[in-house]
Amino acid sequence: MTKLFSGPVFASSYGMILEGAPEAGQAELPGSGGDILLDRAINKILDLADRASSSVGAEDALLDAALPLGRRVISHLSELSDVLASTNTNVTMTWESKGTKRRTSSLSWESADRCLKVLKTAQVDDSTESLTGVLVGGSKVRGVIEVEVDGKGVVVVRTEKESVTGLLAGYAERRVVVEVDVLTARLAGGREHRIYSLRELTLSEAEEL
Repeated sequence: MTKLFSGPVFASSYGMILEGAPEAGQAELPGSGGDILLDRAINKILDLADRASSSVGAEDALLDAALPLGRRVISHLSELSDVLASTNTNVTMTWESKGTKRRTSSLSWESADRCLKVLKTAQVDDSTESLTGVLVGGSKVRGVIEVEVDGKGVVVVRTEKESVTGLLAGYAERRVVVEVDVLTARLAGGREHRIYSLRELTLSEAEEL
């Protein structure tokens, strides 16, 4: 639940203010450690704006941020990008909350057009895979583990940040079987971009013996 205020910010400018509901029961997102749902959603939009404006690797950065959100969200983001790109509109967004220090992000119509082309043309498929390899690293900050998989090299697998330390402590440098969800975006020209998310991790039979 939100409140939306709109009005002139300064001469020749128009702006909007979006506020989250003050009721704690409605604002809390279960399992998020006290994060506010609206805060997380706005930060996702700002992340996408920053990545769309990146001069290097913007396409892959956009897909990394957008794919885990699902097809419906990707469709909405495409529509938003289309509005900015088709009207040559540049937007500056500022957000501040209890969980986020004041943050500003700008999205030009050129960047919105880049975002639109990437998200609208990508064909997204989901599947599951079983990967066998050695757990060689990870990052609690990024919420990932790294598995060196036979024939694939090092595969980065997303997981809950809170579980990374335990996984490294129990399985680092050991051969494991990793069950993953795979989101695949097929882009123009035949290039594929994949995101792996952890379902289950166990020791391989060789390690158990």
